[in-house]
Amino acid sequence: MNHADLDDASARHLQQRLHDGLGQCLSLAAMQIDQAAAVPEAETLRCARALLREALQELRSLISSIGHPDADPIEPDLPGRLDACVRRLNTLQAIPVSCTIEGLPLQLSPQACEILLGATRELLVNACKHGEAVGVDARLSILPHRLSITVTERCGATACQAQQRPAAPGQGSGLRSTRQGLSQIGARLRWRNSGPGGVQARISWVPQ
Repeated sequence: MNHADLDDASARHLQQRLHDGLGQCLSLAAMQIDQAAAVPEAETLRCARALLREALQELRSLISSIGHPDADPIEPDLPGRLDACVRRLNTLQAIPVSCTIEGLPLQLSPQACEILLGATRELLVNACKHGEAVGVDARLSILPHRLSITVTERCGATACQAQQRPAAPGQGSGLRSTRQGLSQIGARLRWRNSGPGGVQARISWVPQ
């Protein structure tokens, strides 16, 4: 059976499984390989990293090709999918991540849901990369006419004694893509210092 034989509901289900399951596992594996590959003699890990990036690119291409062109790619349930994302992060890496969801459900388009979830996932993984972090807190706040998502990195005693880090991190390719994606729906990403040694990223969005 090829993906043209799938009905819309089956296609959306398969997309969501690939995107939120396998895709996230590969992303976290890439994060851990990135950390290990920083060692100068880790040539084997650098080769593995390149292969993993290629696999991620192929997976994303497959996800985008599944289903009918006019079908919603994945159900736009941002609170539920954010909660599932955090639970999976907690099973795949050592830094504890919490998730708080406040407010009433908000009707989102599939595009807005995908962009907001993808940006939050990128911020969470980026926060977990920092060696100083002892925990990461995600908070989704939904008000009648606006939405905000914060990702706050909590740091340990070593970071508390160290000099405060810049609020805005370096602009790697992942964060550049995050900003570009958010701009498509008019959302903004800002950074600020949060507690001794910590950093908080905030996504703000006013639906049009």
